[in-house]
Amino acid sequence: MASKLSVEVAPLEHARVFRGRSLVTDGQKVFEDGPRLAREFGGVRNDISGREMPVVSAVVAHDPAEEGGRFRYFMGDEVCPSASKRLQEGFEDLVLPAGTLTAVVHVSFHLQALAALHVARVRRSFYEEWLPGSGYVSAADELGFPDVELYHYRRRRFRRARKMVLDLLFVIRRA
Repeated sequence: MASKLSVEVAPLEHARVFRGRSLVTDGQKVFEDGPRLAREFGGVRNDISGREMPVVSAVVAHDPAEEGGRFRYFMGDEVCPSASKRLQEGFEDLVLPAGTLTAVVHVSFHLQALAALHVARVRRSFYEEWLPGSGYVSAADELGFPDVELYHYRRRRFRRARKMVLDLLFVIRRA
């Protein structure tokens, strides 16, 4: 069965560094802990030094490493390479090294409230339809997470409004 996903595969030309906060949660509490982390991060995000403009925010759910399915849930904003060399107290960095092979899928949605549903559908389609016949496999074991949700904003053509754009960046390697 051919996949309907539009997937762009390319290695990262330069490292991407995201600075933010994380917490440890599980599959049952993530819907409580996620909004709590978002509020906490929202209160301190303007304190991040060296943020890239326009702002690109990342959300990452690390693979469960502990028994009971507990995992680390991260939210952060992209910082410029020079700022990434200096650690900042109260924050942690998530690094995607240069050369990391990625598959990028644009997630389209009209209502922000339904974005999580669309992300789940795209993930399922990627892993069940596109990946098996692509000649690639997930490289989640190398970085500790399977994908990164990237949120950014763009201006709408002929309007003053800005629209949130969501891309899923899957970490892969050749089979």
